[in-house]
Amino acid sequence: MTLPLERVRVLDLTRLLPGGMATLMLADLGADVIKIEAPDGGDYARWAPPLVDGMGVLFRLLNRNKRSVILDLKQESGRSAFQQLAQTADVVIESFRPGVLSRLQCDADVLRARNPRLIFCSLSGWGQTGPYAAMPAHDLNYVGLAGVLGAMQMPQPLGGQVADIGGAYCAVAGILAALLQRVRTGEGTAVDISLFESALPFASIAWMEMAYGTGMTTLTGHYACYAVYPCADQQPCTLAALEPKFWKNFCQAVGREDLEAYHMQPDKQPDLLEELRQLFAQKPLAAWMEQLRNAECCFTPVVSPADITDDPQITARAAIGRDARDQPWLASPVRLMGVDRPPMTPPPAYGEHTDTLLAEVGSKLGGTPADVGPQ
Repeated sequence: MTLPLERVRVLDLTRLLPGGMATLMLADLGADVIKIEAPDGGDYARWAPPLVDGMGVLFRLLNRNKRSVILDLKQESGRSAFQQLAQTADVVIESFRPGVLSRLQCDADVLRARNPRLIFCSLSGWGQTGPYAAMPAHDLNYVGLAGVLGAMQMPQPLGGQVADIGGAYCAVAGILAALLQRVRTGEGTAVDISLFESALPFASIAWMEMAYGTGMTTLTGHYACYAVYPCADQQPCTLAALEPKFWKNFCQAVGREDLEAYHMQPDKQPDLLEELRQLFAQKPLAAWMEQLRNAECCFTPVVSPADITDDPQITARAAIGRDARDQPWLASPVRLMGVDRPPMTPPPAYGEHTDTLLAEVGSKLGGTPADVGPQ
């Protein structure tokens, strides 16, 4: 069976994580993703350490199954070639600050005037409008303002990039929705994705609880049934016994049936948290794993990123694989029944496909784009 996005061409003007992750997901669904890289070195991630065989590991993670073309959009020849490429494309995705592509005459209005079926996705920090639109920021800033950090007992940098990855998924959802709309209407559209707004849903439960509840949030470590605890060997574990049945199972498994009644009583949580801290401090993590393995209480260890490849669930589902050179890669989490995963092609060399693609586009449009490769 063919992949669902085969014959969908995506021009990727983004750099670094959010756009790279979004177009990786599209590529894994079969899209022909063409990275448009500037002659100044292209995607910063390509050269950022740590390096493997001269290529940044972040770039390796994000850019399999893609092709690379070098174009200088600051030059008329580069703009012309990009505009011609866009005439053959279904999607353009970019991550510049608002207004940059307008100045370069490569914005949605210009490109869609030539190709009305084009879907133009802007993936920016704050969105295309609003008082913050031109302000620089990173994931930490977005989750700080979105309430994600503020919901924590001790705000600190998170273990993952919530706004960046959330924004990537929102961009994919927006692009797929626009492709479906185009089937119905024959017209493309513009898609506006904000990384900041993509972080807001991650704090939505805490926000609702603070607005309408007791002032305590359930899922951020304020309740003993849903928290992280250090064991006797200082290895951390997670308990997420939210439902009464799981909490009951936990209390019975550790011989503390006396704690069952305090499960969701807000005024009892400080004392209950301390009780469980003292409890878990009595044994090392391995002993707790053995004792609670079959207790049906939502108990798991906290695993270092270095150790996730050893997890039997990841191994069983091939969620992390290795290429022909035994280098790891992250599989797409999207699985469609009856559809094989695409063969993995390595990340493209810088500008590897420039000549081939420009010649192909020139042939389709009745001309040959100028040579706008690296000078």
